[in-house]
Amino acid sequence: MAVPVTEQRKLFQRSGDMCAFPRCKKALTAKQTDSEPVASLGEIAHIVGDSANGPRGTSLLTSRERNQYENLILLCNYHHQLIDSHPATWTVSRLEAMKRTHEEWVRSRLGSIDPVTGTADRGAQAGGDFIEWFITEAERWPTVDSPVDRALLGIHAALPLPSGLPESLSAQLPEYVRRDMDAELHKAVGDAARRSGFVVVVGPSASGKTRSIYEAVRAKLSGWRMIIPPTAGDLDELLLSGIPLDRSVIWLDELTHYLDSGALSLRAIRKILAEQSGPLLVIGTMWPADFDRFCVPPVTEHALDLNADAAAILRLAIRFDLASAFTESEYRRAATVGEQDPRVREAIERSADAAIPSCLACAPELIRRWERPSDPVGAAVITAAVEARLCGHPAVVPPGLLRSLAAEYLTSAQRATASAGWFDSALQWALRPVRGDVAPLVPMARRVGELDGYQAADILTHRAARRYGERGQSPDKPWGVLAAHADHEASMAIGMFASACGYRDHAEAAWSRLAEAGDTSAMAALGLARHDDGDDEGAATWYHRAVEAGDNEAMAPLAAALQQLGRTDEANTWIRRGAEAGVPRAMVGLGQMLEDGGDYPMARHWYEAASEAGDNGAGKLFLGCMLRDQGDLDAACECLHEAAEAGRAFAGADLHHMAMPIGATDAAIGRFRVGLTTTYASAALCLGEIYLSQERSDEAKTWLQRAANLGRQDAMLALGTLVWHEGEHELALTWLRPAAEAGEAEAMLYVGLTLDELEESSEAGTWFKRAASEGHPLAMGRYAIYLHEHGDTAQALEWLTKAREAGDLVADIFFAAVPGTDSQTIVTVNPLRLGDLNDAISWTPMAHTCGCVADWGWEAEHADPLSFMQWCSGVVTVECPWHAVAKFPEDRPPLLVRSSPDGPAFYARAASSTDENLGQRIASGIQELVAMAENGDVAGILATISPDYRSWLESQQYDVEEECFRWRLMNLILNRCT
Repeated sequence: MAVPVTEQRKLFQRSGDMCAFPRCKKALTAKQTDSEPVASLGEIAHIVGDSANGPRGTSLLTSRERNQYENLILLCNYHHQLIDSHPATWTVSRLEAMKRTHEEWVRSRLGSIDPVTGTADRGAQAGGDFIEWFITEAERWPTVDSPVDRALLGIHAALPLPSGLPESLSAQLPEYVRRDMDAELHKAVGDAARRSGFVVVVGPSASGKTRSIYEAVRAKLSGWRMIIPPTAGDLDELLLSGIPLDRSVIWLDELTHYLDSGALSLRAIRKILAEQSGPLLVIGTMWPADFDRFCVPPVTEHALDLNADAAAILRLAIRFDLASAFTESEYRRAATVGEQDPRVREAIERSADAAIPSCLACAPELIRRWERPSDPVGAAVITAAVEARLCGHPAVVPPGLLRSLAAEYLTSAQRATASAGWFDSALQWALRPVRGDVAPLVPMARRVGELDGYQAADILTHRAARRYGERGQSPDKPWGVLAAHADHEASMAIGMFASACGYRDHAEAAWSRLAEAGDTSAMAALGLARHDDGDDEGAATWYHRAVEAGDNEAMAPLAAALQQLGRTDEANTWIRRGAEAGVPRAMVGLGQMLEDGGDYPMARHWYEAASEAGDNGAGKLFLGCMLRDQGDLDAACECLHEAAEAGRAFAGADLHHMAMPIGATDAAIGRFRVGLTTTYASAALCLGEIYLSQERSDEAKTWLQRAANLGRQDAMLALGTLVWHEGEHELALTWLRPAAEAGEAEAMLYVGLTLDELEESSEAGTWFKRAASEGHPLAMGRYAIYLHEHGDTAQALEWLTKAREAGDLVADIFFAAVPGTDSQTIVTVNPLRLGDLNDAISWTPMAHTCGCVADWGWEAEHADPLSFMQWCSGVVTVECPWHAVAKFPEDRPPLLVRSSPDGPAFYARAASSTDENLGQRIASGIQELVAMAENGDVAGILATISPDYRSWLESQQYDVEEECFRWRLMNLILNRCT
């Protein structure tokens, strides 16, 4: 059956008229005649054979299905013949992967083409060259049994093999000493032959991790292919490509590098572990500190939130731990092996702490050569190479740069006595192996005969990193030389490292060199540095230079800098130009400008355009906030969820794109984190606030905690107060304290209340004072009470005056019953004649803690019922105000008590004897009801509500508990229903 014309047209359009075979890309159309302007030079190949008897023909597909687009691939004549002549190599699954990869490549360069209309959709992501190489070189992949260079696997060089020994001993690898974990490790590796597996061996540097896993793979998976992906992106693309990987070992030595990049996705790992087409094994090695960094979050759980994919990936793995020192049983086995291999025997003899693997890797000799050198100038050369790497320079340091760096490490006397050939002599000493092939410095070259530079041994770099990390410092000597002389490729990272470590001058020096050479990224970095210094004029200058040099992305920060300078018209011009040029940040900025002007439809247009342009969630964030403000909470939540997902993906992928250097300042780390997590944290906070307003407590706590984890103080406060009001005061303190320390006055008050409750009185007073000094009205009153309780009545009255002026009722209630205080300051007491009390006053008798019963009254003209009920709820817990002004009952006049000069008036009079019992019952009922609310006794509060009234409240979307509380309180106070 011939291929239908429509399927042919679809195939040519989606293939870009080019051969799909990797690295061929031969054009398959050509101009022919005026009547037939385009001639086809390509051949349509069938993935599943056209007939059952042809290549790859065995299939359940019908004849019609074999000729549909999904089963066709466009190739040149040569490659069509090649795949059909080698069907065992070019299988159906491999050809399907080839087709997908080619079409991704076409979309990335030509735009994806609709097979019917022929219209293009620009901007699809490219497939990588690694996939093309992988498919092309399929038949040459090594097996685990093949001789593989130990350096390629990540196995350290070892002590040299003495001459004259049997050829059965490998010059590269000493005889293996079986480790205690090997039985379980071999079982886990062997299980991969039945079901795909993922194994991670965790241990210190030079502990034998890589060698142990290599021996397990060789023992259990003979004949399997070995795949070593160059980068995390290549690995992720390979795992998701659909290419058959059955009976393959994916070798990920130093797994941290793959996880740190953020390019390795949880989706990819889950996909290949669940594949049923054939088993495979993913293996990795890691340092314990790196494993913990991903999987054991700190108290604030920052790492867990930002590295969720990495942590989830590691949870899929079977972990094996390997110590640097041998156990007794391992030591005995090593002694047996040492009888055959002198290298193992020597490592045993030289190892005082049983760290035999590191002795085999010559770690003691390397460290001794560096730290106790016979040539101090040579040691300076090694230190220069090591510390350059810690300052952001690539591992390979060019010779000229290494010479300049080494000079910084020489003493004054060494400089004075150095000969003309000092560097060459020192370099030769540093290059000399300590044993066998193991040397502190190694020359590196990508092309034969062309030296690129020198690389320090990883063992020394790791040792220096640990030493500086323990001190929380970074090297200080290399920065000036690196900033002035590092090449273009290295200077950007060096500038970022220098800035993060507090060496701003060196950072700007490195970036200025790049900027003068036309590097727009460096111009933008200089603009940001000026902005951080508060120099908006300088920031605008650099951003403008970047724009003039062709960097449209700089239009958005340029507009922001101009706005800060008050040059609003210019700022608006640039934000609009940036939006129209397709800059996502500018689109969001234009949306904000339109929203502020009330043009909501156009604001929405630009927010959505920014989202479609790939703005990492900012457009959806602002759109969600706009919808929230308009009251459309469901749509707002949908947008905010999308914003959070996009922001989280961005932060997770880029958080470690450039690892923060050793010794980075807290401020630099904070800026780096905020820059990556702003969208996610803001979206999480908004979602938490919306759910909080809807009384969806669990969802609110989930999202508020995510925002709080990322340092949002407002989220910490909201989460802490929510938990506090649920009665979990100590748990609330974990969120309220950091918010208080960051300056949130409300959090300071709650911290004080919690500490006071825990009887940590002194610290509680400190927080009350801080919150009061920040102007928090309730904190002023609470601090006044604290001062009174601790005997400082004079200051207590000063703070009470401030609290009353700020409208704090609680403090007045407390101090109304305090004996010996200045009545003019605490309460206003006016004797009243009965004729002065009008009939509009309502009275309620209530008992006080002193035993007195008073009628408390109010009039609607000066106070609403709710205010009176709040007043009554407080006054029943304190002594009556009479005890403050008179010793004998006959001297107690009617009282007028004001909470503030302009506040409501509440009247008190002596209760009649018939009202005393009623007053006691009302006070008891109020205290019982308030206790239920404080203890969270919802059932008790709702016990007396009628089913009909409750149903009505629910139908009107009232808070049933709150309304029932008010209803019962009203009945107690106003209607005297006891």
